[in-house]
Amino acid sequence: MTEKIIDTVTSMKDIKNMLIPHVAKTDSCIVHTSLSAFGYIPGGERTIVKALKDIFSEGNIVMAAQTADLSDPAEWGEPPATEQAQMIIKENMVPFDKNETPIHYIGKTPEYFRTSDGVKRTNHPLYSMCAWGRDADHICRNRKYDMPFDWDSPLGDLYKLDAKVIMLGTDYESCTALHLADSTIDRPLLEETAPVKNEKGEREWITFKNVDELDKYDDFNEFGTYFEEHYPEAIVKIPIYKGFVRIIQMRQLVDSAQIYYRKKDLQNK
Repeated sequence: MTEKIIDTVTSMKDIKNMLIPHVAKTDSCIVHTSLSAFGYIPGGERTIVKALKDIFSEGNIVMAAQTADLSDPAEWGEPPATEQAQMIIKENMVPFDKNETPIHYIGKTPEYFRTSDGVKRTNHPLYSMCAWGRDADHICRNRKYDMPFDWDSPLGDLYKLDAKVIMLGTDYESCTALHLADSTIDRPLLEETAPVKNEKGEREWITFKNVDELDKYDDFNEFGTYFEEHYPEAIVKIPIYKGFVRIIQMRQLVDSAQIYYRKKDLQNK
């Protein structure tokens, strides 16, 4: 049996040294993290979150907090559920509670961030986000459920704040900011459902509109390659153990993605 050997250690100081030269303490950012990309981090997700709060002490930190497990089980595909299982799941699904519902499937760091001091959460049952900092209350104000990634969403607020997208070892497939482009180029819509608590504290299934296909072409990494080739001035790219830390100007990213995907949509009509 071959045991895995720890040969790369990334400390809080290392993380700060990577980011501080390229950001200001008043900046706003949306962060995605892959802990394994750094080798071994003493303290893991706690270290990441503490470092970010120290760095952006007068700004804003946002992380995705999606809860795909609260979607209609009839739409599940990985894995799918039988019709009988769908019925049982739906009858027993616990409604979304922004204070209690855990984050699933997107890593340890967002869930730790959600439960850390001072963090707020938006009210969307499937596509919530968490925020900490100067404008957290505004970013996490109650909103309509329709179009969770359009201009009237936390992503829209971050765009207006001239935020940075910070990808700590992740690639563009997890870049939630690109959904702002998905949602603002006149693509067809669909209806989704999710359970929330109504005023009586009971489960109620609500319906909301969203873009028919987020990441329509499953090509965010392909777009990322295009973006880095055409807009090198909008990105800082720092090599780490497995991959890169990327610090990206969100406005340039979204603006170029809108142009890129409008053109691709026309070509694929």
